[in-house]
Amino acid sequence: MSKVNERVVPLSTTLSSGEIVEIVTKPQQKPKLAWLDQVKTAKARQAIRHWLREEQYDHNVRLGKDELDRELKSYRAVSPPDLDTVAKELGFSDAEHLCAALGNGDLSVGKVISRIAPLKPMRRVIRPQDRRDIRIQGMKNLMIQFGKCCDPIPGDEIVGLVTRGRGVTVHRTDCYNIGRISAEPDRLLKVDWELDGEPAFTVYLRTRSRDRKSLLADISGAISTVGCNIRESNTHTDGHIAEQDFWIDVADNEQLRQAIDQIEHIEGVLEV
Repeated sequence: MSKVNERVVPLSTTLSSGEIVEIVTKPQQKPKLAWLDQVKTAKARQAIRHWLREEQYDHNVRLGKDELDRELKSYRAVSPPDLDTVAKELGFSDAEHLCAALGNGDLSVGKVISRIAPLKPMRRVIRPQDRRDIRIQGMKNLMIQFGKCCDPIPGDEIVGLVTRGRGVTVHRTDCYNIGRISAEPDRLLKVDWELDGEPAFTVYLRTRSRDRKSLLADISGAISTVGCNIRESNTHTDGHIAEQDFWIDVADNEQLRQAIDQIEHIEGVLEV
């Protein structure tokens, strides 16, 4: 706000010689783009442009980081991705500048994800609600839940995490979230799988392949070869590319690994 001769006037008011000017400042006031049309000196315009660039940069960094975090939730990481290394590979000085480029649209999040080597698409696991297949420090039939961040299945090395207000959550021992709370060992519990030999989990898999005759039959046969039951499957084609969704019963992670290995060796399969 500005005053001329003790009267409040707009900042755009043209001054006359001899007038007394008072500028009333506010701590929360920020420069605006419109001010560039009102200021007269190059120094003032330069200062406003500098502030606007810094403000927009910070905004883009936040946008880019949020976008990347959302995308990473669809992936499982054994350790946190080294974004500074990824940034340098993509021609940026550090992770902050990479996030700024994501935020202003100069860089696609898919390009960043493709450079984060330790990541693999997360397996989605559907679990029977009434099943108790975990022994917590020697005791059975305790209420537990499984971490959606790492989706442990029988055969994985696991640990229990006492979650405030939600009981015990079971994670893989190499889960990123377990590493984050390593400074609170009192929250970790020894847990073991309590197996009965029956298929315990329905796992969702998606394959991406070059479409061809008998592709679905070949993939289904590969899954059945290792003893997995296919509960449901769907196929979507886009030109010469076929994407197929499978819901399969597995007993443990070794059987899942065998199924994936069989699928990957099928002619035309690009990704599992």
